[in-house]
Amino acid sequence: MIDIKKIIDNIADDKKDHVLLGMFFGYPLQIIGLTLDLITDIPIFFLIGTLLALLIVGGKEVIWDWMLKKGNPEWWDFIASAMPIISNLITYLMIKL
Repeated sequence: MIDIKKIIDNIADDKKDHVLLGMFFGYPLQIIGLTLDLITDIPIFFLIGTLLALLIVGGKEVIWDWMLKKGNPEWWDFIASAMPIISNLITYLMIKL
């Protein structure tokens, strides 16, 4: 039997933090976008919110970590931050298409 706790414990704390970062920025922006989509009947705001969230988590890696030297810029950090945002995008597209 798969032990979920063991799998989660084996994930680096840094990557868990990045997933939470993606949730912190992605979910509100996507919910605002979805709400605007429903109010205006223009299906673009969710995608704008998604893109903005991806730019924020990507910008964190580029500006904060790389340019300002306040952290370690890593592709895997960006991927971990983008995972919750992309998973919502996939769900949205599956419903819309």
